[in-house]
Amino acid sequence: MQVVVCLTSFNRTDCARISMEIIKLNWPRKWPVVHACADSGYARYIEDILVRREPKPLTRGAHDLLAASIEAAVSQLNADYVVHLEADTWIFDQNVIVRYLERLEKSPHALIAASSWSADRIPEWARSHDPRKRIRARLAPWLRRCGLRYGIRDGHSLSTQFFIAKCSPVMIDVIRSLRPSDGDILEKLLYEGVVRRVGRRAVLGMNEREPVHPNFRDVCEPLSLVCHHWPSAADAPHRDPFDRLQGKKEWLQAACLRTHGPHMKRLLTETDLSYYNGAAKRAG
Repeated sequence: MQVVVCLTSFNRTDCARISMEIIKLNWPRKWPVVHACADSGYARYIEDILVRREPKPLTRGAHDLLAASIEAAVSQLNADYVVHLEADTWIFDQNVIVRYLERLEKSPHALIAASSWSADRIPEWARSHDPRKRIRARLAPWLRRCGLRYGIRDGHSLSTQFFIAKCSPVMIDVIRSLRPSDGDILEKLLYEGVVRRVGRRAVLGMNEREPVHPNFRDVCEPLSLVCHHWPSAADAPHRDPFDRLQGKKEWLQAACLRTHGPHMKRLLTETDLSYYNGAAKRAG
């Protein structure tokens, strides 16, 4: 099968370059990379195909980059499967993807493997000053043992940060036909588009990351996935007074990759990381 990695970036291009170094220099299986980028100042790096796009507002821009990268993967590289990664979403272990490719290959009705973009409300309720919400926080675990997804919202969605899709005509048409507006959530539109055309059997869930928020929003170790954009722990927010998130630098060190490209080396050795991703936001 022909597998193509579709990488999309708006302005987090240092994250994108390191993602390419992970993929091209360290993954055992050699898959081509299509990079759709809306940063006019970006210089071509080691991607196989660079697709330049005009910057657009958040949701429309994310869809435009996604659709353009997949279009190039199919038309120029005859992709059977695409692996979509947003620029700041790194996967260290290629075997995570291989396992899901094998499951998709064996599932004739499945078109896409992804987690949802869901949120667990228990932490929010437990911290609330409203006693009714604190009661809900205590009640939720009991109801979940009975098979209910009480307190989990936005389960009908598909994470666009990282997914694997079959390049069937139906799947390609679903992505092409999405028409997001600025107020839409792309993750919900993608789920609705797939399910409306093919049904829920088309979705192969990545249960390792469920629910995404808050525990797996930034890191999901079972998927070897790091998907935030703080260059170091010094830039990362505090979750509480005793816990600071690791930054990309610390996760890169911990990954113990065989080959470090020049952009990895700079992140690991530079003392002033203000250069990282230029003017891109470091939060949100």
